[in-house]
Amino acid sequence: MSSGQAHPQWRAGAPADAGHDHRPRHGAGGQPQHGDQPGVRLGTSRGRQALALTVGLDLLASVAAAVFLVELARLIAQTPSSGGLIVAALAGFVHVASGVGCRSLCRVSSLSEEQPLRERLLERWWRTASGIHARPAVASQGPAGTRSGDRISLFTDSVERFTQYRQGFAGRQRAAGIAPLCVLGVIAVSVDPVIAVILALAVPCAPLAIKRFSALSRTAANRSRELRSRLATQYLESIQGLETLVIANAAPRVARELAEAGERSRRATMAVLARNQLVLLVSDAAFSLVMVTLSAALAAWRLGSGAITPAGAIAVVLCSVLLLSPLDLVASSFYVGLAGQGAQRALQRFWAPRGESPQAQLRPAPNPGPEERIAHHLAERKSDEEHAAPSVRLSGAHLGYPGAPVLHDVDFTVPRGGRVVVLGPSGAGKSTLLRALKGDLLPEAGEVVIDGIALSAGTQERVRAHSALVAQSTWLFTGSIRDNLALVNPQADEDALWQALQLVDLAGFVTRMPDGLDSAVGERGQALSGGQVQRLSLARAFLSGRELLLLDEPTSQVDLFSEQVIMAALDQLAADHTIVLVTHRPSAVAGASAIWEVANHGLQQIPAGQLHRGLEASDV
Repeated sequence: MSSGQAHPQWRAGAPADAGHDHRPRHGAGGQPQHGDQPGVRLGTSRGRQALALTVGLDLLASVAAAVFLVELARLIAQTPSSGGLIVAALAGFVHVASGVGCRSLCRVSSLSEEQPLRERLLERWWRTASGIHARPAVASQGPAGTRSGDRISLFTDSVERFTQYRQGFAGRQRAAGIAPLCVLGVIAVSVDPVIAVILALAVPCAPLAIKRFSALSRTAANRSRELRSRLATQYLESIQGLETLVIANAAPRVARELAEAGERSRRATMAVLARNQLVLLVSDAAFSLVMVTLSAALAAWRLGSGAITPAGAIAVVLCSVLLLSPLDLVASSFYVGLAGQGAQRALQRFWAPRGESPQAQLRPAPNPGPEERIAHHLAERKSDEEHAAPSVRLSGAHLGYPGAPVLHDVDFTVPRGGRVVVLGPSGAGKSTLLRALKGDLLPEAGEVVIDGIALSAGTQERVRAHSALVAQSTWLFTGSIRDNLALVNPQADEDALWQALQLVDLAGFVTRMPDGLDSAVGERGQALSGGQVQRLSLARAFLSGRELLLLDEPTSQVDLFSEQVIMAALDQLAADHTIVLVTHRPSAVAGASAIWEVANHGLQQIPAGQLHRGLEASDV
């Protein structure tokens, strides 16, 4: 089958620029500051300054609002004075200006922090990938960011969510915890300290409740982030390996899997949003009602006892709203907070020190050797009518592309069970011939007949179902050995998988891998050598059960041992398969029932005595 990774189930400082300090350092007392893991700074010094300024502006806005409401209450209950009007106007201006400045600063600093963080992540990745462990973390369950899809999701979505959380939410969350105390301070100084103390006892209830809901919702938020990342990875790998999926006839199944993954991601996101609505209910319906009612009752009590004036009572009721507004911010941004915290943990996992690459350690599997499980090797394959090798016939076929004819008037025959080698220089049309035999290229004239089926637009799928292609360059999906083999035959049992591996002399190697068939191959087969990847592709073609094997330069990029293994496997498969092998290698000619040469836009058979001429024409 065309190469491919089976569909999955699915350091660091950056170049410092002016104003950006990328070096890891601790805060006071040697403790990492918010948003960082020990020894790692995910933000820049400018971002930390913006974060502190955000907290200050939020607190200033809360104090200014409290002063404004106190003065407004006095203006309502008493005769307005010029001094009171000036103070109220000034406080209102400060409140509005601070609020606008805070929101603008959050937005600007969030955007400005994305690029430096991405630069640091990219530099760390490249330094890790080119360092001691040239193949970092091949395990599919490894650290975040070890696959292309994971990295793309991490460097884009996770970075954006983290910076929005850190610059736009974390600072205001801190201010939300302090702002009620500032408002209560204004009430204590301007109205009545007794009321301020009593309200101070009630204020912490809401943040504690929200914190509890956050803890309960963390699992759902993490699952939502992981499913989004997994979906991005699956989608990217499916696009990258689309040719393999089409050749393996697995594209419809993978499309269904992607649709199911998208639905799971949507449901996980909806679950997080549902919890967000629960937080809004707690803060708005429960705490808001209790706080306003309590403030009004305290104001009436102290007013009745003569401890405060009517203006003071009005001020207490008005300021009670300010005790809720920071909590409203936390509740309304609950989803942003959960998503940002999940992104932060993913970034920290990416930054964590990595151990030795899994492919560096092969240990014996608990069950030694698959030999006993493959006693029914190729000798037991059926050779009856159902599994008879197909024949191939081209009669006067013209093959090419719109405006670019390649082969003219081709007559080419491969009998059932034949093993044909096709030679020819690069660009002569060998791959075009294979595309026609695979059913991907319709003849412009003449006939292409595979196992009695004439190739046409209406029979393409039937023709494709007869053949498996082993391409010159093999694509493997990130996943396990089992996943990559099962791509072509999801119903294959374990014995069939071991049988396919034994055919290409990979059974012993897989047995020694940490998890046997479930061992990860890494992205694009990082855990395997080039020869092993190509042999795995041949094993997959055998496992597909298709009796017409098309091989396009299968030994051009492998070592001598892998070439010998591949040719030995073809010797075994020749008993019940029809084989068409395109090659430049002289070793591939041995055992061929016929040798053909592509030259001068045509195809001609080479007599055995003139074999050297065909090899010379093939750039050997």
